[in-house]
Amino acid sequence: IVGAITLDGVEFSYRRFILSGIVAQALLFQGFFEAGYGSFIRMYYQRIFQAIAVTPITLSEVLWAELIWDASKATFAASAVLLIGILIGDFRPLGALAALPLCFVGALMFASMGLWVAAKSRTIEEISYPQYLFVFPMFLFCGVFFPISSLPVYLQWFARLLPLTPIVSLLRALTLGATFQVWDIPVVLVWLLAAAPLARRAMSQRLIK
Repeated sequence: IVGAITLDGVEFSYRRFILSGIVAQALLFQGFFEAGYGSFIRMYYQRIFQAIAVTPITLSEVLWAELIWDASKATFAASAVLLIGILIGDFRPLGALAALPLCFVGALMFASMGLWVAAKSRTIEEISYPQYLFVFPMFLFCGVFFPISSLPVYLQWFARLLPLTPIVSLLRALTLGATFQVWDIPVVLVWLLAAAPLARRAMSQRLIK
């Protein structure tokens, strides 16, 4: 129905365009929700973190394990979409394979955000606030369903600074051969290097209390 989509002067079928966006969406939702809701349940209701922390395993190791677990599940979800894209001929096989490390980095970034939210939430219901104010707007306006060039210029610059936009852009460059935007990499790294330490520090303070 939509037909072709033009992205940076290159034309793609809408199915290829949106399928690559769904890979990024899987990273966002699986990474954030698994870390947000999953870690809150393990921390608050099941007391698993506290139980493990009294063993010879350190709290730092517990939190790294949580982030790696959440990121691994999100990467697995994204890899399933990548495999579908390869099987139906929409993704370049080598590009999809090269996208796996990027998927893990993106998943770790979104999982860190989810863990930070879990650490700051007093009840499980409070996790829904950043979900509706941050996660869902990214899902809608960061290029999953339409090129961000369709947005007003000031919103384009704002969208480019959000963490999902560079992940979507880099995935399309790898899987579809879209134009590689060099500034996407520092945006991802800044978000990751900021979110992971903040999340671990916030959860450490919550557990110690």
